[in-house]
Amino acid sequence: MIADKSVSLAAEGPCPLSNVKSIPTTSSEQGYTDVVRFKDKFIAVGNDGRIDCITESGEKICLDSSCVYNLQCAFSSEELLIAAGDRGTILYSSDGKNFMSAESGTEKSIHGIAIKDGLLIAGADGGTILTSKNGISWTVVPTGIRGNILSIASGNSFFIGISDSGEIIKSFDGMKWDIQNYNKEYTGYNQHSKFRKIFAAQNSIVIIGTHDDGSPSILFSSLGSVWAEREPIYQDEQGRYSCLTQKPNAITYDSERDQFIVACDHGELFSLPSCSKCDKNMKISEVNLRALIYFDNRLLIVGDEFLVFIQRLY
Repeated sequence: MIADKSVSLAAEGPCPLSNVKSIPTTSSEQGYTDVVRFKDKFIAVGNDGRIDCITESGEKICLDSSCVYNLQCAFSSEELLIAAGDRGTILYSSDGKNFMSAESGTEKSIHGIAIKDGLLIAGADGGTILTSKNGISWTVVPTGIRGNILSIASGNSFFIGISDSGEIIKSFDGMKWDIQNYNKEYTGYNQHSKFRKIFAAQNSIVIIGTHDDGSPSILFSSLGSVWAEREPIYQDEQGRYSCLTQKPNAITYDSERDQFIVACDHGELFSLPSCSKCDKNMKISEVNLRALIYFDNRLLIVGDEFLVFIQRLY
């Protein structure tokens, strides 16, 4: 369940970055785009190359990446931290403080990174897939993917991703990719969907996005081949049944309660437990929530205006 008490940490002024000039952003709002846990800290990335270290108490420390491009995603392992984004930008760090620039081999904007069996996969615009063993040297892999790759995840035995053309892509080795045209295959069964994020955990794969009419789309699969849509219906405080209306932007997994939690526009959080009749919705802000991560019975959530929220669970 989502607790009814959260701590909102106000946005700070712009972080000073050395030799940074103003770059037009592709987002309508300035703010964070992703957050990951690295060692004992959280790292949030965002527009205009901003990278902040966030402690468990919510203190923000600006890190100087000297990057001028919007960062769209972040990835972390035990030893490596990566931030990536527009124009093929890939930054890497081994200490979470000092960042170096990697040669990505592309100028396509990168939107997602995942790892399996020591192989890093990055998904980018134009159906571009990048592979790397160390996060420093990257190789472009030819694919037949038509759309811009928006998100990449790794399951127990495969990589899986989504594009803005309604494609679901899957690979066992990162080199050969099978492509499923979801909207074509499910015409007449499910509404057409515009994908946003994909997430894999506990033998479940979840895709969030919106339908053509703007309503939320939430798809579940166990193996990434057959998909079932889950209606985001919840019971409000007055006992009335309602449906989530805000656009979902990010998703994480709470293993203790076996529930997925979705961050949405206009400050809404939506929980998806294993019981489909137990969905819950909560509003914690007015800003759009862009990314979130679960830790120690809490959520750390980041969003527009470089806001950070800490939400306790129960």
